Amino acid sequence: MAEDSGIIVGLDLGTSKVAVAVAERTPENPEAVQIIGIGQAPSRGIRKGMIINLEQAVNSVSDAIADAESIMGGLKISSAAVAFSGLEVQCRVLHGKISLGRTPRVILPADVEQVIEAALKELQIGADRCVIHAIPVKYAIDGRSGVENPIDMTGTQLEVEVTALVIPVSVAQNVVNCIESAGVKVDALVLKPVAEALGTLNNDELAIGASLVSVGGGTTSVSVCADGHLLYAAEIPVGGDHITNDLACVKKIPFASAEELKKQISMDPGEKPSGTVDVEVSGRKCELDRAEMSEIIGSRLDELFTDSIVPGLQKLQEAGLQTDVILTGGVARTPGFVNLAESYLKMPVRIGEPVLRRQMQQGRNDCRYCSVCGIIIYLMEKRKNPYSYMNAPMTLFRSAASAGRSSSIKRPRRPSQSLSRTIVRTLKDVFKGLF
Repeated sequence: MAEDSGIIVGLDLGTSKVAVAVAERTPENPEAVQIIGIGQAPSRGIRKGMIINLEQAVNSVSDAIADAESIMGGLKISSAAVAFSGLEVQCRVLHGKISLGRTPRVILPADVEQVIEAALKELQIGADRCVIHAIPVKYAIDGRSGVENPIDMTGTQLEVEVTALVIPVSVAQNVVNCIESAGVKVDALVLKPVAEALGTLNNDELAIGASLVSVGGGTTSVSVCADGHLLYAAEIPVGGDHITNDLACVKKIPFASAEELKKQISMDPGEKPSGTVDVEVSGRKCELDRAEMSEIIGSRLDELFTDSIVPGLQKLQEAGLQTDVILTGGVARTPGFVNLAESYLKMPVRIGEPVLRRQMQQGRNDCRYCSVCGIIIYLMEKRKNPYSYMNAPMTLFRSAASAGRSSSIKRPRRPSQSLSRTIVRTLKDVFKGLF
C-alpha cells in the first residue's frame, strides 16, 4: 500500500471500537475518493479515550487492520492517518500579521507559512505540550478581511486568524506507540472533534454554522463550525460506558448485560417506560424494572446536558452564534435520545450521518462511523490545500515511539475477528470553564 499513492487509510482509535476506512483516488478525478472497505474490532485497553493498556490496545488495532485487509482481498495496510481523543485539549484563538514589503506583491505559499508561524508565536506552552492542529479561519490582505486563500493574491500586508488545538505530547506519543507497534506507520494525527466535524457536516452546514455533539463510548466531543472552518473543539470525559457502568453497579449485573439493556430503554421524555426485562445473572434469571433503568440512564445524561452541553450552547446563542445542533456517536442511537436532547436544548436537533455514507458498506455507515469517514475527508482537504490544517510534525512523536517501543508488544498482526472577533472570543471564554 505504501507504494500505491492512490490508496489512503484512516484509523479511528475509539473507546468502544477501532475502525479502519480504506479509500481510493481515481485517476479520472484525483480530488475525489471512493471508500472501498471498512474494518473494525472491539476496543480493549482504552478507557475514556485514553490508552491504559498498551498491549491490549495494540491487539485491538491489529484485529481492526486484519478485518479491513480481509475485506480488501489481499491489500496490506502499512500506513494510516489516525483519529484519537484528547481530553486535555486546549483551544486558542490566535492572530498573526506580517509585512510583504512597501510595494504590493504576489503572496506566496512561504508567506502563508510565515504568517501562521507569526500567529503561533503568541502561544506560550511548555515543552510537554504541542499544537496538534493550527487551523487558519480567515485571512486579511491590507486590512480587508474574509479572504479564504491568499496565495497568488496581491498586497503589502497579510494577517491571519488561527484556531490552535493544544494537547500533551505524551498523549499523541502513546497513540503513535500503539499504532506503530501493530505494524502500521502513522502518517498523520487527527483529533476526534476535527475528524467528526469533517465526517458529519456537509459543506452547507460548515458554511452556515453547526454545533456537533458526538457522544461516544468513553467521551463526548463538541465541535463548533462556521464559515467553513472549525472554530472550537473540546472533549468531555463522559460517554456511553459511564451509563453502562451505572446500570451494572446499581442493578448488580454484568457489564455486558448492562450494555445490551441500555440499548433497549427509550429515553424519550414523552414516554413512561413500564414493565420489566429479563436478564441472566450467575445462571439465574432476574427481572429488572424498565422505569428504574430509565431513571439511572437519565441521571447520567442529565449530568452531561445540564452541566456541560446546555450552558455552552446557550452562551453561544447569547453571543449571536445561532447554529443547528447535530448529534452523532454510538449513544446518539439510543431510543428516544433525539427527543431527550431537544427537551434540554429547546431547539430541533437531528442525528448526523457520515457524509460519505453511500460509499460505506451497510452496517458500517451510520453515526458510529462519522469519525473514520472524517479522516478520509481530512486527508483529501490537506491534499487540496496543505495550509487548511497545519499540524505538528510526526517526527516529534515518531522518534519517541521508536525509542520506547517494547519488543514484547511488537508482533505480527493477528488474523481477523464569518464570525466576528467578539463571537470567537466568546467561544474561548464559554468553553474554557466547561471542558
